[in-house]
Amino acid sequence: MQTLRGVGAIEAMTSMYPARLRILDAARAYDDATTTVYGAVVDGQTSVQAAGISATLDAGCYFALPGPCNIVSDGHTMVVERFGYRAPASLGRIEERGRLVYIDGCSDTILCSPPRAGDPVLNHLHFPAGTRQSVHLHPSIRLGVVLRGRGVAFGPGRGKAWEEPLEPGTAFLLSEHEQHAFRTFANESMDIVAFHPDSDWGPTDAAHPMINRTYLSAPRGEKA
Repeated sequence: MQTLRGVGAIEAMTSMYPARLRILDAARAYDDATTTVYGAVVDGQTSVQAAGISATLDAGCYFALPGPCNIVSDGHTMVVERFGYRAPASLGRIEERGRLVYIDGCSDTILCSPPRAGDPVLNHLHFPAGTRQSVHLHPSIRLGVVLRGRGVAFGPGRGKAWEEPLEPGTAFLLSEHEQHAFRTFANESMDIVAFHPDSDWGPTDAAHPMINRTYLSAPRGEKA
């Protein structure tokens, strides 16, 4: 696990899905029209601008903006560049806990869903106080930041166990198939926003809510 505390960058350009994470505390322009910028505000306020969008976001808010776009942070904001992909623009705020069940009593909410099966995902992960996760892995990288609370990331490593303390503003990279888990303390929960560069789920042309809930009143090809 690679971590970042404070302003800087984590490179994941040689992964299956090239990406880069930055912690910003100032202004930055993203001019590449083939890139989507995902982000989460850790503290302070962040102003975002893109085609048809201008908003000021407080701590706990998230966004996804296809480039070109501009981001101005007066605190600390995690930004993940996903190269070669354009997501629909999205803005919002995380809730107190996730809406979906996750392993070992944790929960998660899909903040930015994949518009098509296989596309990237931005998730909010909530770890209740006193959590100790089972060691697990993911087939692709994970990039994320702690927004609230404190905890510890740990794993077996390659013959040597490791631990990383986590607190608000700690950003991280988990490599493909890296074994890891998270735990929290008895009196404090933790909330993380994590970027997944791919998915195994999502709408397709043959199956999505609009077409699934459309019922033809006459045989296909005939007019009623």
